[in-house]
Amino acid sequence: MLSKEYLEAIIAAWPDDDGRSSDPEVYDRWIERCRRYDARVIQNALGVTRILQLSDKQKRLLEVELANLLTQKDITEISDAEILGRYELITEHISPTWVEGVVADYKSRQKLN
Repeated sequence: MLSKEYLEAIIAAWPDDDGRSSDPEVYDRWIERCRRYDARVIQNALGVTRILQLSDKQKRLLEVELANLLTQKDITEISDAEILGRYELITEHISPTWVEGVVADYKSRQKLN
């Protein structure tokens, strides 16, 4: 829970229409705290094992998908099923691991010719 003083400091530090904050350090700390919270929610929804099994390409694609989702909804409104759905979209339909292996093999054979 945020203290009243900290919440008031965050509100006071919020950037104006020109994007300038009266206290960038407080604002940046708040944004970082939000990002860490988002990451914990995502990690809890997916589990560490699934995250560690992602290829670099899948990680990048999943980050984009989750960023899009976070622009549509606040993290508190996103269900675990929605996060898992984005994960499955990437790992089973857009960039399955087996397809990445086939593409890598094909590219390596093309270099040999």
